[in-house]
Amino acid sequence: MSVPIDPLCDGEAERSAALHAYRLLDAPREQDFDDIAHMASRVCEAPMAVVNLVDTRRQFFLAEVGLGVRETPLDTSFCGHAILEEDVLVVPDARRDPRFDGNPLVHGTAGLQFYAGAVLKTPDGQPVGTMCVLDTKPRQLTALQIDMLRFLARQAMTQMELRRSLAVRDRLLVEARAAEARRRDLAHEMAHRMKNLLSMVQAVATQTLRQSTSMEEGRLAISQRLTALARAQDILILSDYEEATICEVVAATIAPHQTADRRIRLCGPDMLLTSQQALGLSLAIHELATNAAKYGALSNGSGTVDVGWTNEHGTFVFDWIERGGPAVAAPQRRGFGSKLIERIVASYFNGEGRIDFAPGGIAFRLVGKPDARPVGRVKAGDP
Repeated sequence: MSVPIDPLCDGEAERSAALHAYRLLDAPREQDFDDIAHMASRVCEAPMAVVNLVDTRRQFFLAEVGLGVRETPLDTSFCGHAILEEDVLVVPDARRDPRFDGNPLVHGTAGLQFYAGAVLKTPDGQPVGTMCVLDTKPRQLTALQIDMLRFLARQAMTQMELRRSLAVRDRLLVEARAAEARRRDLAHEMAHRMKNLLSMVQAVATQTLRQSTSMEEGRLAISQRLTALARAQDILILSDYEEATICEVVAATIAPHQTADRRIRLCGPDMLLTSQQALGLSLAIHELATNAAKYGALSNGSGTVDVGWTNEHGTFVFDWIERGGPAVAAPQRRGFGSKLIERIVASYFNGEGRIDFAPGGIAFRLVGKPDARPVGRVKAGDP
């Protein structure tokens, strides 16, 4: 006869989830549960005793006495009926109980006739198993034996709760250790990045002042360059300092220099830059845009700047091309801005940079191998 449990009903799904939360299904044998099963067998004077976990389609024995197996199907089990009870199910003679008509455990070679099971319940009342005893002959339990069966069921649940608490504690300890390791790594990384950033700021300030003709000129140049660094740093903060997308970096650095008629045009695939590459590229773009506004394509009303980049076959190419501005003449002396663009920034991309002072307009090309990963794409005319 089938057990009246529907494994698909909502209540069974919740009960199964409560059972699986203990993570004891298919667990190896433990002395604590074995002791409980042996005590139930002795107290109830039964040849068989089981600490049983009842899932939706099978039952697993945490401990057993007299059966010699760890698992049996649920559809012929006694415990499938007991799990539906509020407290204890006692079957004095299964051969005379219509619930077990045709049950092979009763009418087959096993010859089980007596069963008594107390329900294992979670602290919130979910039934997840039984503490049961069985015999091959009809019989009854005394009131004291039934009370002891209930007591042993509570002891089994106490052991299950203890293991779950220990598992939660161990998981929290592992998570806490991992969080502490991440905190130390983050602190170390932040210190490293701050040193790099301060070194960059120091270099910018030193070289700018060295090549400025007045303190006011130097102060203004330093302020503008540090502002460019700050914009890139803002983007990095939003991405936990690890990396930033090139579209974000370029757009943020270009924004203060973009004209009302949008004469700076961007085109290129998005990709991730390291923090050092993001800071370096923002400085390079700032230098190029500032120069274009003072002397180049953005100094009149018709010049344009095309900013484009590609990242194909492991090679990164960044181009800044000015057109339509005043005629360009190569400078007699290279300033810090040119050195910054050609040498320092290029080194962050494991490549080379070159500024071409062509008469038709300044062109800058950076070629490197930054090992950047593609993200998306930004089309011409975007910010």
